[in-house]
Amino acid sequence: MTEPTANPAPAAASTGATKVMRVTLVTVTYGDRWHLLSQALASAFAEGIARAVVVDNGSRASIAARCEAAYGDRVRVIAHPRNLGSAPGFRAGIEAACAEKADRVLLLDDDNRLERGALGKLLDAHRAAAAEAPARALAVVGFRPANQTDIGAGKTRQALHVNAFFGFHLKHLPRKVWQRLPRLKKPAAAPTRPIPRLGLLDFAPYSGMLFDPSLIDLIGLPDPNFVLYADDTEFSYRVTRLGGQLLVVTDARVADIEPSWNTKRLHSSAFAAWLAGGSDLSVYYAARNRACFEAHSVVHSGWIRGLNRGTFLLVMRVLAARLGKRDRYRLFCLAVDDGEAQRLGVKHGFELT
Repeated sequence: MTEPTANPAPAAASTGATKVMRVTLVTVTYGDRWHLLSQALASAFAEGIARAVVVDNGSRASIAARCEAAYGDRVRVIAHPRNLGSAPGFRAGIEAACAEKADRVLLLDDDNRLERGALGKLLDAHRAAAAEAPARALAVVGFRPANQTDIGAGKTRQALHVNAFFGFHLKHLPRKVWQRLPRLKKPAAAPTRPIPRLGLLDFAPYSGMLFDPSLIDLIGLPDPNFVLYADDTEFSYRVTRLGGQLLVVTDARVADIEPSWNTKRLHSSAFAAWLAGGSDLSVYYAARNRACFEAHSVVHSGWIRGLNRGTFLLVMRVLAARLGKRDRYRLFCLAVDDGEAQRLGVKHGFELT
């Protein structure tokens, strides 16, 4: 895989791509989230999308009526009688967009919005990259600094640590300890590197991802058995596994309307996020699916990952005792066991609402 240079030459100026290309937006909503979805849709139509496919996962709000009132027949609503999760939702939406012969498909979560100029920049980047290797698996992704932290720090690639357990690797421990030492014990920090215009990702979130429908012929649709969480990781990583490219376009910004429960900056550590953040349902599916992804989608060394796994769980167990979160720790371990054993689908007792 060829990595982009730190500051690649700018793409050609926008040529009205947003008006020429027939872009179909796909998003999924549920519950009572029209106040979020309406902002996501407004930002996408303001950027020049042609149509939107909204998958309504059993919303309490009248999504179809509100979409028709706001956008007429430019929005197609696929209504599910109950919440099936993000994986079945995006699967249905992507399938519908491809069947409608969209030139490009753009995915967006219902709690994100495109910032001004984002769509044109994504289209320009996709066109420039596809011109170099038209047969290559390719998707471009809008920049969300809270998700692509390595790119935001000036790196040209945000890589998956193949032998890590939930992002934890013992080889990173000395650096992490050093970073937590008092500032007086450290030399002056190195100058901040500029953010590259393009960066490589090994995997990406759904939100802000744009691709040609032919990509689905190559990598397939999201796996509905993941239900929710990490389904976008598994889906997008197929591009990387095939030797393709996931390019993040840093001047194509995607804004979070509300932060996710597991955003790093909301917690003192990854251990605390799992023990104290979110609901039991969220933690179960997120942990189960990540464990499944790491164990079965990523080629790794069993003993190295096992060593990182054991260390991570030991630290979490000690912290759980200190925080009075033993029940959450046991739930986390159950989720990991289920994921590694590929016991997927909806978990009894954790049905979605």
